[in-house]
Amino acid sequence: MANTLASKLGNQFKYCEDEEHKKSYVIPSRDDIVKTVSLVHYAPDLFMPTHVHSVGQFSTLISGQALETNINAEINNTLGIAEFKPVAYKHSNRIGPNGALFLSINLNTEHEAFVSEYGKLGWQLTDKSATKNVWNSLSKLLLTADPSCNLDLEEIVFDLLSGSLTDQHTIKQAPNWLLLAEQALNETDMNIQQIADDIGVHRVHLSRIFQSHFSLSISEYRQRIALQKSITAMLNDDESISLAGAGASFSDQSHLTRVMKKQLGVTPKTLKSGFSSTLR
Repeated sequence: MANTLASKLGNQFKYCEDEEHKKSYVIPSRDDIVKTVSLVHYAPDLFMPTHVHSVGQFSTLISGQALETNINAEINNTLGIAEFKPVAYKHSNRIGPNGALFLSINLNTEHEAFVSEYGKLGWQLTDKSATKNVWNSLSKLLLTADPSCNLDLEEIVFDLLSGSLTDQHTIKQAPNWLLLAEQALNETDMNIQQIADDIGVHRVHLSRIFQSHFSLSISEYRQRIALQKSITAMLNDDESISLAGAGASFSDQSHLTRVMKKQLGVTPKTLKSGFSSTLR
């Protein structure tokens, strides 16, 4: 299923879905280098076997949890990291128990102008703290799909690339015990002390290292989990905003709206309509 909406600059907003994912995406008016920018919601516990892309891809996790496996290692997708995958990069993906929301930019990385500016890029992870606002603005653009939008999408993407791919960042992989703690937060109702006892570290050490690695406190991370649960309930199960919020333990619809507005920059109503074919 796919619908299209064009802006004044010729950007085409589209939507498609199947049983495994829902995707809102835009094709820029100039698409020789930036092919598409997509916001994709993946269903819980989805496994995508080893595959490759015919284009380069720069992506980041917006909400939820996911694990990627390549020929060298397992990569735990985290909220503060963006990943660049070159053409024909072999990898598989497993989505977490509450689903996941990704923002992805597909690029013609073999275009002469791209190679001249950035070179032949290999796989890399980059800290997105300096470019967080640009990622957020792209997400909001895809969800609102305003036909009167006059933004030059290609220019925004180039700014993002220049602030990310030209600088090399050393990204520390989480120790196994921290990944077990994250898994427990996603899959159980254990408190911090119980999780610390289970993985064999002191709760103070757990809290400090968790904050350092994920740039979120454990309580903030729990709120992110609740938010992702509500997103999946709205998008995958077609629940109303109020039921989705209640099912994720938000006190009321206003509480869910405040949290989503703070974390994603949009309201639940905007998010739900952004993943709807009726407005595309």
